[in-house]
Formats: sequence, structure tokens, C-alpha cells
Amino acid sequence: MELKGVYPAMVTPLTPDEQVDKAAYRRVVRYCLDGGVHGVVVLGTTGEFPAMTDAMRSDAIETALDEVKGRVPVLIGCGDTSTAQTIVQVKAAAATKADGVLVALPYYYPLDQAAVTRHFLAVAEASTLPVVIYNFPQMTKIAVAPDTMEKLAVHPNIIGVKDSAGDFVTMQRYITLTAGQSFAVMSGNPALGLAGYIHGAKGGIFAGCSMVPKLCADVYNAFARGDLAAALELQKCASLIPLMGGFGSPAPAVIKFVLSKLGICDATVSAPLGLAPGYEDKILAWARKLGVEV
Repeated sequence: MELKGVYPAMVTPLTPDEQVDKAAYRRVVRYCLDGGVHGVVVLGTTGEFPAMTDAMRSDAIETALDEVKGRVPVLIGCGDTSTAQTIVQVKAAAATKADGVLVALPYYYPLDQAAVTRHFLAVAEASTLPVVIYNFPQMTKIAVAPDTMEKLAVHPNIIGVKDSAGDFVTMQRYITLTAGQSFAVMSGNPALGLAGYIHGAKGGIFAGCSMVPKLCADVYNAFARGDLAAALELQKCASLIPLMGGFGSPAPAVIKFVLSKLGICDATVSAPLGLAPGYEDKILAWARKLGVEV
């Protein structure tokens, strides 16, 4: 697959008893596709992947794939506390019609760069689907160093990275060191979207995109057609998306709360996550600034 464009890291709608709400998931997928996104991610961080049982993972993957029906590429988030467990998830994803896997580092023990390299090479060798590295040190406690990324990019089954670290200098190093490879650097921070595209990023994989898919897609599309003035104006709005971090709640809780006001899915998140009390009006005011009609 060719990795480019904007992909929402979709929420996983849950019923009040914390099972996958398949009907609501179909609405999330349709909402994202109607916004013009270029692909979707199932079971990323925003999709609450660490909280999902195997049965819930299967429900989410099959529901999303059935609703997408091949219209855009689908990446499946895979990650656990060991390489072996991650490979189990990767192989399960490969048994479906998914197009690739987005692979996180094991997130319990601290790792050095040698362990980082071993993990991704082992997964790449075991996977029959293309592998996208997921760099999110805020969650995994270790970042993929630029020289490590350069080495991993050479592997024929590693096709790109979602860089959610929010460190623009490091993202630039990824772009520079992997230039000439069949490797896509994808921004993981919508505030850095346009700047990333200008410097060579192939697109973005964004959490907030499942709430404002058209806005995120429009920034990329304006850039892709060479309309930098329009892209910059849209980016000013998209740069507000990461402000959700100031509401005292994890991203899935904020996004699902907004989507619940649109009638797309329930606001339920997996325990012990939750929406911090007292922020509801501020969240809705922020969503309106992004163009969400709530």
C-alpha cells in the first residue's frame, strides 16, 4: 500500500457495558469517509486498544472493514507488552482484509534502542501486512531515535511511521534520514500537519480527525493541490485540535463526548478512563471553534 494523506485514528464506540457498539462504529466510519479522509486507523490509542479484549478487537476490525468496503486503506493498531503478544495481534489482523498494521512499542518495561530495533524487525519479519511504526513516547516511555528509524526504514516491509511525539525537529530528522526510501513519515500531531507536509511528510494520522475529518482532510488536500494560502488558513483552525489536552481528560473521552452530541456514538469510554467533570461547556465551545455544530 502507498501511505499518504490523512487518516483518522478512530474512536471505538462502546455500549454502556463496554462492548463494541457495532452500529455506532459504522456511523463513525461513515462520518470519517464522508469527510474525505484518505484512510482510517482502527484500534489506535484513540481507539483504546490497550483496553480491548481479543473478542472486542475482532468486533472492531471486522465492523470497520465491512463498512469501509475497500474504499480507503485500513490500518489496524497493534501493540502489547511484548513482541510475541504484538505479533499475535499482527497475525490476527493479517487474517482479515486490512491493508496494514500500525505497531506500537511494548509499553511496560523501559527499552533501549537495540530493543526497539529488535521489536520492529521481528514484527516486520512475522507480518504479511505492511508495517507502520508508531512513535508515541508519551505512552511507551521510549522514542524511536532518528538513526534507529533510518535503519528500520530500509526493511522492505516497514513502510512508514506515525510520529506522535510532537517534536518537530525529530520529525524533520526522520524525513531527512529516510529520504530516497519507500518510506512515509506521517505526522501524528494536527498542529504540525501543514508544516510536516511542507517539509516532506506524506500525510497525517490524527486523533482529533475522527471528530473533524473534513477539516483535517481539507488542510492536506489544499496543500496537495498547491493552494498554500487556503491550506494555511485551514491549518490555523486545525492547530486548535490539540487543545483537547487541556480539558483534564484522555482524548477518547473528549472526542466521544463531542461525537455523542452529534448523535454518532455514546460517550462511554473504557474504565478507568472518563471525562473530567466541569469541562463540558468548555469542550463544546472548543468544538464549535473547530466548526463542529454542537
